[in-house]
Amino acid sequence: LIEFIHDLGDEFIGRDSAQQQIVFDEAFEAVASIRQANPRSKIIIVLHTLGGYARPAHMIALALKQHLKKAKAHNPRRDPHVVAYVPYVAMSGGAMIALAAEKVVMDPTASLGPIDTIYGGFPTETYRGLLEMKGPLATQDVLVMLAHEAEKYDRYADRIAREIVHPNHKAEDRDPDFLADYLSAGTLSHSEAISPEAAEKLGMNVSTKIPADIYGLVDARIRMIHTRLEYEERRTANPDSPPGDVEEAEKSIERVIRESLRGGIRL
Repeated sequence: LIEFIHDLGDEFIGRDSAQQQIVFDEAFEAVASIRQANPRSKIIIVLHTLGGYARPAHMIALALKQHLKKAKAHNPRRDPHVVAYVPYVAMSGGAMIALAAEKVVMDPTASLGPIDTIYGGFPTETYRGLLEMKGPLATQDVLVMLAHEAEKYDRYADRIAREIVHPNHKAEDRDPDFLADYLSAGTLSHSEAISPEAAEKLGMNVSTKIPADIYGLVDARIRMIHTRLEYEERRTANPDSPPGDVEEAEKSIERVIRESLRGGIRL
């Protein structure tokens, strides 16, 4: 089991040292775990993320693809060896990782997102539209240069999208690359939510039967993040608290964490 459970709060600094997005260090650890897995092993990916840097997500998706190449012959639909679970949300890079799995299991209220690229703070399609509307000579030089770089990155992202989307995610009456092209084209809002129903209509191999342990894992981690935040705020507000109060607060945290983990979920 490999999880990407991030702090999705509005603060720019992650609480309890929790990751807020997919970064290289996290990708290196995940890729190493996937590489070292027995070729016959089934891999469970748990996603609760808004995405992050594109390249780390690409690395993880490609590692999953390599794992499936090493797996012995199996029916990818009846007996998937890589399954991605999305109890709440997996946007952008998170959706990219999910699409590399043979099956995606979502809560009925959960959502995926497009896998188009953001360059310089804007979707690459935005630069193209700006140049078409104003023309290069009427556009600031820095935006023209950004547009050229965005165009290169867009071509790279399109190629990667076609490479990582598993063949299971294909509607019978559509081109094999339809889903990759549709989600990476930039025609959708980058924050647009794709429901399980919408994902199924797009051809994805998706279901909505998430085991209770998966919910327990994500919910426990979220509670741990919030519990630690509340403790740190109390400690900052009362720096002169007697040692006994601090010890009591720490015991309180441990108790809440243990309660969060009831049901056999181990972190």
